[in-house]
Amino acid sequence: MTPRPPRLCHPSAPTGSALPAGFDITAYWGNLSPYKDGPGFNVSTGVPLGCELSQVHVLHRHAQRYPTPYALDGLSMEAFAQKLQNYSLQHPNETLGTGPLAFLNDWRYLMGEDLLLPSGAATEASSGANFWNKYGRPLFRAPAGLADWDPSLNVYPNGTQRPKPIFRTTGQARILESARWWLSGFFSSTNANNSASQYDLVIIPETSGYNNTLAATCPEAQYEGDTSAETFLTKTTPAILNRLTPYLPRRLASTLTPLDILSMLNLCPYETAVLGSSAWCPLFTASDWETFAYALDLQFYGDYGFGAASGRAQGLGWVLELAARLNNTLITAPAANINLTYDSSPATFPLHQKLYMDMSHDDVIVSVLAALGVEYFNFGPAGLPGNVSVPPPRNFRLNEVAPFGAHLVAEVWSCPAGRERVLGGETLYVNPTVKGVVEAEDWIRFVLNGKAVPLGGVSGCERDDSQDGFCLVEGLLGGVGEMVRLAEYDRACLGNGTAGKGGQVGDGRPE
Repeated sequence: MTPRPPRLCHPSAPTGSALPAGFDITAYWGNLSPYKDGPGFNVSTGVPLGCELSQVHVLHRHAQRYPTPYALDGLSMEAFAQKLQNYSLQHPNETLGTGPLAFLNDWRYLMGEDLLLPSGAATEASSGANFWNKYGRPLFRAPAGLADWDPSLNVYPNGTQRPKPIFRTTGQARILESARWWLSGFFSSTNANNSASQYDLVIIPETSGYNNTLAATCPEAQYEGDTSAETFLTKTTPAILNRLTPYLPRRLASTLTPLDILSMLNLCPYETAVLGSSAWCPLFTASDWETFAYALDLQFYGDYGFGAASGRAQGLGWVLELAARLNNTLITAPAANINLTYDSSPATFPLHQKLYMDMSHDDVIVSVLAALGVEYFNFGPAGLPGNVSVPPPRNFRLNEVAPFGAHLVAEVWSCPAGRERVLGGETLYVNPTVKGVVEAEDWIRFVLNGKAVPLGGVSGCERDDSQDGFCLVEGLLGGVGEMVRLAEYDRACLGNGTAGKGGQVGDGRPE
């Protein structure tokens, strides 16, 4: 697969100058980007005509939040804000900023830590409502004229009532609240909790030493992406600092570091999520935003994707859970980062549902794509390079993979056996009944942020690697053993993940 070329970025321009016409800075915010459907991954995305949408599995990311206490995120921003405050206290008669940086004289750091924001709650509720429209209506065969969910829809094919649906989330506050808001949207409720009678929610703790597939538990993971990002920022941020220096006190400018420049860039998306806008955003050029986007890509690709020795291993547990659900079987033997206390019981690991939803993190989506082996996102045998001055062409772009509110959907379609599959438009008006009427085959398609994912590299789907992204469920299940072998979970997560090799790897597993 030929990597896409970099987006058009004009060379360095004066601070505060206008961006090129049509340039959308939010597309360069990586995992901090607001949700929008992806541009596509070179795979057609139509409804298979004459096939029944029989099951949907959703791996969903939380939405807009405060920064996390992490060196390349909240911690560096807090340190930068403290540096400015200390300078002002030590030099009370100096102006902190002039020209485009004059806002610094009144600026305050207003960020909290980790919590879901109102803008994030809105993103999740909207996503849940959209899922009801796109998937809930056909799955539960809502009749014409019915506006929203009704428990009478939750029945088996013979008309008997199904148990209340069960969904899963982690216990971290922003994940738990994201799940509740998403479910409030799906079940058409007016606040995050009054839909609770319609479902049960399994809350899996995020605790050290506690297996959790929705938190990608991997005790010995080594995060080479952070190192790659810091190397890249060291090479690229001096030009930004030089451009900003004339508007800052000389003594202050001399203390600024690459992480301080990263903090300034980070403040733009974070303040936009918290305040609706940010004075930091206009400071940066199109080239600066491409730098920011690539720094974030480096982190996630090298920490959780194909560039991480534990990339496949971190996402393996969720893939095994998907396989168990497709097989309608509980998990009773230890494997990867699965928590048997939960996955061995139908009360906490439900089967035979039409819809499954797991609320999780951005890194889990990245690692699940690696565990599946989706080659489209694999940059190459040495990982994404950090020791460069210009970002290379690549298919892995974090804003398209894991923005706020991202979701990876596994659609299961039952199609008449032996019949050639023909794709129509993207709207499913009538969900035909196929199972139990004619001989049927179950097919699976992975849809990332509204766009079908190519199957090249996905074990068990080799013969079905067509332009429509469908794979026989039987084939995928047959490939799970190879996914386990490739991930090398024990070596990657319980031993030396890089096996003596420093830097990023090429295939998401130890080398």
